[in-house]
Amino acid sequence: MNFADIAAFAWGTPNAGEQNQILGALKAVSDITGQNTDINKAVVLPAGVESLAGMKKELSFTMYPNYDAFRRDVFSMLDCYFEKKEIVPRIFVTAYIQAQNQKAGTNVDMLCRAVKEYYSERGLGTVVTTVLTSRFHKYKYVDLINIPKHLLTFHTRIRLLQDKQLRHRSLITTGTINNFSRENVNRKKQDLLEKMKTLRDDDFLQKAVAKLEYFKNCGKKIVFCLGGRVAGPEIDFNLNYVKKLYSEAESLAAAGYGIVFVNGTRTPNDITEYLYEKTSGNERIFFQNCKKVAESDEDRKPEMWRIYSGKYEDDFRRLQKLGNIYPGILGFKNTLVVHTTDSYASCETASAAIPTAVSSKGLHIDEELRYDCFNLYRLMCPKYAIDWDEFLHLARHMKVEPKDLHPQILSNPLRVFAEFVLNRAGGLLESNQ
Repeated sequence: MNFADIAAFAWGTPNAGEQNQILGALKAVSDITGQNTDINKAVVLPAGVESLAGMKKELSFTMYPNYDAFRRDVFSMLDCYFEKKEIVPRIFVTAYIQAQNQKAGTNVDMLCRAVKEYYSERGLGTVVTTVLTSRFHKYKYVDLINIPKHLLTFHTRIRLLQDKQLRHRSLITTGTINNFSRENVNRKKQDLLEKMKTLRDDDFLQKAVAKLEYFKNCGKKIVFCLGGRVAGPEIDFNLNYVKKLYSEAESLAAAGYGIVFVNGTRTPNDITEYLYEKTSGNERIFFQNCKKVAESDEDRKPEMWRIYSGKYEDDFRRLQKLGNIYPGILGFKNTLVVHTTDSYASCETASAAIPTAVSSKGLHIDEELRYDCFNLYRLMCPKYAIDWDEFLHLARHMKVEPKDLHPQILSNPLRVFAEFVLNRAGGLLESNQ
């Protein structure tokens, strides 16, 4: 089997973390096969959505009344996708949505089932299905499984040791597959600097640009990247926790640090508004909203909590001229990025050799349901990242700065994943010819 004959495609998702995993996986496969594919065109999207950036809702099996209804929609989306394809992809990639908890594995398996049935009924031959960043699940329709170490439990480790066939199908990685790199950070930094130049005379954005100029010129810098809630109650990402972080940021700003806060799609709207209000009156601390802003009443429904809606919609739309300043804001020297424990993004920055901290104290997470968050924290700290409270202590009492931290760089498993998938897929495809 010639690797150049194997193309990959993926199922779209509106979630930034899973998007990055999917795009990284597709790019890694494309790089090895030498196809130079437009990665965004290798993603299956709902009707009326032109790009991943336009996705607002997940399309998962458990959202449907039954499998037949779900299958009809999958088939319809695949029909539209294949109308534009000249070759038939042989690898299908999807991501395991951690926030779906017990539903996630079933959603993945039923999606892969629908894809396999589509190939069979359309006479397209064999497709090899793979899932990224998955917990252990008894998949029936997934051929290849990527399981990061922090998603393993004692029992699943034993199961892997005992089951040779399952081990053959599984790729265990340290950290997550992602689409993050130092090169991209540096490129985005230059884009941000160019935008700042063009927006200096914008009456509304002058203050924001001035704060970013202040940040750029500070000798030491902190960027807080916030996670947030999930659909269930297992992560209590509340205002008291963020007030703690903001108070700590104020003390560091007084000590000469430039400070930036960015939210994520899961950051609750009340916290988004709190940070915007607090930073509006602080010349040394900047906040940029990175959530999509509501465009319709449909976007303002409670179930659309990943989209910002509230009293600052107009302001945030105007601030969108600056764009998503993450990850470009991480490209300046002597910068520490602080992730919250509920986020896997610490793997990305640690693999890009950006000084990384993980904040855990004050954030309440159900350890039984989200053991992955605690496992990842223990995996990252202190080898690849520093605990945020430990850094605070060192900064206050020993004048330690981000440049003084020398953590080990976390290897990005992208190429390992691509080689694993292509080798296993080649064997599966040849055996089915």
